[in-house]
Amino acid sequence: MKRCYQLMLVLWLCSLCAMAQDAEMWTLSGKVTDSKTRKAMPHVSVTARSVGTVTNEAGEFVLKLAEAPETVTFSCLGYKTQKLSASAMNGVRVEVRMEPSSVMLDEIVVRGADAKELVKMAVDKIADNYPSVPNLLRGFYRETVEKRSHFTSISEGVVDVYKTAYTKNTDWRDGVAIQKGRRLLSQRPGDTLAVKLQGGPVLPIMLDVVKEKDILFTPEELDNYSFRYVTMSKADERNQYVIEITPLLVMPYALYHGRLYIDQETLAFTRIDLSLDMSDTEKVTQMILKKKPASLRFTPHEMSIYIDYKTDDGVTRINYIRNVIRFRCDWKRKLFKSNFTVTAEMVVTDRQEGKDLKPIKTRDTFNRRDNFYDKVVFFNDPKFWGRDNIIEPTEDLLKGIE
Repeated sequence: MKRCYQLMLVLWLCSLCAMAQDAEMWTLSGKVTDSKTRKAMPHVSVTARSVGTVTNEAGEFVLKLAEAPETVTFSCLGYKTQKLSASAMNGVRVEVRMEPSSVMLDEIVVRGADAKELVKMAVDKIADNYPSVPNLLRGFYRETVEKRSHFTSISEGVVDVYKTAYTKNTDWRDGVAIQKGRRLLSQRPGDTLAVKLQGGPVLPIMLDVVKEKDILFTPEELDNYSFRYVTMSKADERNQYVIEITPLLVMPYALYHGRLYIDQETLAFTRIDLSLDMSDTEKVTQMILKKKPASLRFTPHEMSIYIDYKTDDGVTRINYIRNVIRFRCDWKRKLFKSNFTVTAEMVVTDRQEGKDLKPIKTRDTFNRRDNFYDKVVFFNDPKFWGRDNIIEPTEDLLKGIE
């Protein structure tokens, strides 16, 4: 009985400690909508100094800071940047209405270069526009699996990402370490996903197209595509060239369709949207599938990549990355087929940078051959994240967790 009382006392003291920590935090929550349509806006960047998050699919967010900032900034491509004074806003819920910003096509000044030449110029400027020293990024990572219209698996965690300078391609020192995480699994029979896909928390390393140039930006890869100017847009009140790319040649591997957003003044890539060309399902399968049972037929339908970069103090850094894979699975000799959607996303919530930063130790580095789901534990605690910033779960995701 005495041990029981001691345990209850420890739990009570822990609860008081957690409450005290929460009380010390400065928090701002709310929803971001389009001022004209009133529709929710996902993936809007919400930042204060170097700390930030993004809105979820319902446009909702929560930002947590150790102390009150001067302002909180809301930015999204194609919209005017909003800045809110943060005084007396601790614990307040706000509704932020973003106004679209239009840029006339006749504002385009193309420096005498065609679209492909402009992209080459932007590639040549990567070393000038992106970090020249190592960065240690703190991020929130979430991975979900949907079967038809319900969630069958949810894994999420706080991760550290070490990235060397952008003056060179990804090297062995770039790595990811999981700080804490949780997982939840559907108990419905037949919901288990029997395939293993490429990706996981190493997305900001594997799919950072600007640093991992072999994906798209080597001279040889650029020759595989056609380029054309589409329009102009705005991000953080700066004009952006929008260039569309489409496959030009037939290669032994799948190519991409997409749009590249390039800052008109600095020629930094500020956003990259890519979708894998699905015309040859065998090539696509080779790129995204790691493992499956022999008796399972795997048919890919979509693989898309969305990468958002943010410029601060003249340096452009990765801010948010999202990868969506849709496919169908059916077992031989069975009538039923199942459609799946696997979504992985990571937002940078804080960062450090400098020449003295040490790489993540090898023993702590997430192995690309592993599944993120296998590396975190079952856990369901509303205060699990504590002081860490996360992407707020949507209502559908909350139902899946429950």
